Amino acid sequence: MKIVYSEKFAERYSTNPVEGPDRARLSARKLQSYDFIEPLPASLEEVSRVHSREYIEMVRRKGMLAPALLAAGGACLAAEIALGGEEAFALVRPPGHHAASDHAWGMCYLNNVAVAVRKIEDRIEGKIEGRTGKVLIVDIDLHYGDGTVGIFRWDDGVKVANIGAIDPGFDYLALDPAGYIGQVERTVAQSDFDLLAVSAGFDTYALDWGGLLDLADYREIGRILREGAEERCIGRRFAVLEGGYHQDLPLCIRSFVEGFEGP
Repeated sequence: MKIVYSEKFAERYSTNPVEGPDRARLSARKLQSYDFIEPLPASLEEVSRVHSREYIEMVRRKGMLAPALLAAGGACLAAEIALGGEEAFALVRPPGHHAASDHAWGMCYLNNVAVAVRKIEDRIEGKIEGRTGKVLIVDIDLHYGDGTVGIFRWDDGVKVANIGAIDPGFDYLALDPAGYIGQVERTVAQSDFDLLAVSAGFDTYALDWGGLLDLADYREIGRILREGAEERCIGRRFAVLEGGYHQDLPLCIRSFVEGFEGP
C-alpha cells in the first residue's frame, strides 16, 4: 500500500475552517507505518480534460489553483500506482467530489478523482483484448458526489456509485450500518470494472455529521472493496480522501486502509 502525501497538504489556505490542515497532518501521522510517496501537481492540460478553461481561471482568481492542482496530482499518482498493480490511498486536500466541469461547492475546487480517471482511462487494459477498461467509482462520503456524477453522466466507460446515507436531495435515509454496508456489497457484486476508484469520505462516521458508521465498519468497507477489485480487476484500486471532519478522521482512514490494503 502506498500513501500519496505531501506536507503541503497540511498548509493553511482560505476555506471553511472545518477543512483544516490537521485533516491531512494528523492522518499522515497515523499512517506512518506505510510507504509514503510525494505527488507533483496535475498539469493544466490534465485538469482541462475535466474542467472548462473559464472555471480553472476562476479557481486561480480565488487563490486556490496551486493547492487544488496538487490535490489532483495526488489522485493522479494514486491512479498510476493502481495501474502498476499496487493499491494506493491519496491523502489529499482540498476534496473534490462536488466539483463539476464548470462549478463547485462544498469546499471543493477540482474534481480529483475525475482528473485521475481521465488521465489514465485509455491505458486501462480491459478483460477483453483491445477493449478500453471500465472504471467503477464508489463514493462513500456522506454527501452525494454530484460533481463526479455530472462529469461522467454520459460516459459508458465510467460508472459512479454513491453509497447513500442521504439521498441526492440531502434528506437522511433510514439506515443502519448493515444497510449501508449492504449497498457497498451490492454495488461491487453488480458491477463490471477493470479499475476501482474510491471517493473516500468519512463524514458518515458515528461522531461526525452522518452519525452512522464506526471504525470497524470502515475496515469492513475497505475489505469488501479490496476483495471486489481482486476478483474483477486483478486488484487494481485506489482511494482519494474526500470529506470527514471529526477529530477521529485519522482513525477512520487508518481503519479503511487496513481493510483496503492487500494481505
